[in-house]
Amino acid sequence: MSARTILVTGANRGIGFATAKVLTLRGHRVLITSRDETAGRAAADRIRAEVPDARVEPGVLDLASFDSIRSFAARMAADIRLDCIIHNAGVLIAAPERRLTVDGIEECLQVHSVGPMLLTALLRSHLDRPSRLIAVTSTLHAPGTRGVEVDFKFSDPNLDSGYHPERAYKNAKLAQLWFVLEWERRYGGTGWHADAVGPGFVPSTAAYSAHGMTRLLLKYLLPLTPIATSVTEAAAVEADWSTRDPGAPGGFYTDRRNVLLPSADARDSGKGAAFWRLASEWIGVSFEKF
Repeated sequence: MSARTILVTGANRGIGFATAKVLTLRGHRVLITSRDETAGRAAADRIRAEVPDARVEPGVLDLASFDSIRSFAARMAADIRLDCIIHNAGVLIAAPERRLTVDGIEECLQVHSVGPMLLTALLRSHLDRPSRLIAVTSTLHAPGTRGVEVDFKFSDPNLDSGYHPERAYKNAKLAQLWFVLEWERRYGGTGWHADAVGPGFVPSTAAYSAHGMTRLLLKYLLPLTPIATSVTEAAAVEADWSTRDPGAPGGFYTDRRNVLLPSADARDSGKGAAFWRLASEWIGVSFEKF
């Protein structure tokens, strides 16, 4: 496999860090991002210490801030050609009370879907043809999964009413699938592909954002259950999907290594287009001009 240049967001720890490490072990050039500059540099140093001749470069990016996204895109060297963007950064456990970003958007929704849309739009001049987007997704986007039901209302996307942290996370993951599937509908034929990849449930990564008894369960008990997967396997899933033939058709949704159908809502092209219109207004980018 020829060496590729891959951007991995949220790669200073957890699955993102492990994915970046796997990719450098395979000989790829990897750009990693972190909200904190010190944490990002430390992650890059760890990879270099563990992987001889690793080509890894850190950058500062906070998807909860449009200004940060624009600044990151503006700093990218003009000669960088990206073969893949792995939209790995996310809010693993939503805030107990509704939290809006500095841009006035519900935090989970911006970090998982709206922010990645802006980032991709601003980096389009760096995307090779063919190239691929990978969004790290979850089965929790679908109705009937554990906890509070997904309920995305276009009349209330920021959950001004009916907020619950589980609903915020699920709504954001549904919107993320609208982003991916609509991207493939619009641009797959031109060589820009996109897939939604679920690496599996890794409790230890969620433990970073949890507190008290929940953190103990996520860190020590749930990793022993059949529903859990390891950081190593989750990273391998992300790395494998990001390095598949960039010219192969996209639009896939996976749970670990199983290709599945996403929910009916996620597959609804009308809702996908409606979300794109909404997000385009928020980020100030017209995708019709691509």
